[in-house]
Amino acid sequence: MSKLYRMKWLGDKVIKLAENKLCEILGEYALIAEGESKKELHKGHGVKTGYLRRSIHAADADYAFSKDDTGPEGSSPERGGLKIKAKKVGNKFIVRLGSGLVYAMAIHQGWNWQPGGLIGTFSGYHYLTNGVEKAKAKKSQIIARHQVKA
Repeated sequence: MSKLYRMKWLGDKVIKLAENKLCEILGEYALIAEGESKKELHKGHGVKTGYLRRSIHAADADYAFSKDDTGPEGSSPERGGLKIKAKKVGNKFIVRLGSGLVYAMAIHQGWNWQPGGLIGTFSGYHYLTNGVEKAKAKKSQIIARHQVKA
């Protein structure tokens, strides 16, 4: 006579655990991309005061970058370095990287921004996309740090 075995289905629990780990991995990846993006900007290469560099940060899916634009006058806080997690929205996992400064995309894309508006063009510094690309080299190390331990 054969024995009957019962198995307890843990698939939903395993899926939730894997999704949570993926959110952690993407959050760490975003922080590394943030740091790499900041390194792209330096004196003579997109930096006059450092305000733009300090404004770059990773954020969760619901963050409104527009609230960061306080204008170039006065002091500018360091907005980066905070631990975040991606958020699952439908079938996507979302984390954000950027700057809320009104002129941030002009510097990124190569529009010459002046207080009166955009004038002329230059090649741009592409600091965000370059930062994301440089962070890719560290993806295996990030994933290894977040392995599920039994």
